[in-house]
Amino acid sequence: MVKHLVIAALLLACAISGTATNRALLIGIGNYDQQKTGWSKIHGDNDVDLLKPQLSKRGFADIVTLINDQATKANIVDELTALAERSEPGDFVYFHFSGHGQPIRDDNQDEGLMKKFDESIIPYDACRDSRKMDGKYVGQNHLIDDELCPLLDAIKTKLGPEGELFVAVDACFSRGIERGEEIEVDPELYRYVRGTNYAFTPPGRITVASPKTFSEGAKLTVVTACRDDERNFEYKAPSGKMYGSLTYYIYVLLKSDADFDRWRQCFRDKAYCSRGIFQGIQHPSIEIFL
Repeated sequence: MVKHLVIAALLLACAISGTATNRALLIGIGNYDQQKTGWSKIHGDNDVDLLKPQLSKRGFADIVTLINDQATKANIVDELTALAERSEPGDFVYFHFSGHGQPIRDDNQDEGLMKKFDESIIPYDACRDSRKMDGKYVGQNHLIDDELCPLLDAIKTKLGPEGELFVAVDACFSRGIERGEEIEVDPELYRYVRGTNYAFTPPGRITVASPKTFSEGAKLTVVTACRDDERNFEYKAPSGKMYGSLTYYIYVLLKSDADFDRWRQCFRDKAYCSRGIFQGIQHPSIEIFL
């Protein structure tokens, strides 16, 4: 009898250890130091406060947040690395960034001769142009997509084919925006546009290796708040608080479930159009990597 109980306990322990974990890393920056960095105030920090409780309700037991001055480039890289290290095969992982974004000159030419710019998310300590930091800023604190992709790939690989990685970027990397659209948008929203169409052109060459294609592993979904020729407008919720439009739509999805399959279908079907969260001139994009 005792032997049977021991065996049962061991089997239970094995079953528990093999249970997938839902994990999330949420990054939200609103209070950029405009004098030091040139970036205007937005409400990315509100986005973390909105999403974290909903993720907890949906079974995300491992949630790490970086808000405002916590979200330096070094800290973001460290937390993404740590997330990959503690992730296990079969886990479901959600990574969210809310803040500014900016196109940056493509020095390794991995984007092709026609595009000429990489995309970058803007940590708390990144500057809008090289006039900042007494002229010593050369883009070292931008988190370029060439740097971000290998960090995501490490998580994707660790999760294995049974896991999933869902990435939401509520920023903007816009280029070539037309000013004629302004008449279609509430003027108040222009105060809180995320990102800029001003491309960062470092005074010196940035040495970043071209990322390889994504490895086999978990399904990776990346959604962004708008196309690269559009602005990313914030959304004024019924409460009067401002949030990222992509963030608020994901919050709406989380009210029902954390089913990434359903989320993907909602973005593919453009189900968000009936919600009045995104401006009519703003179109979220989705990419899927198997």
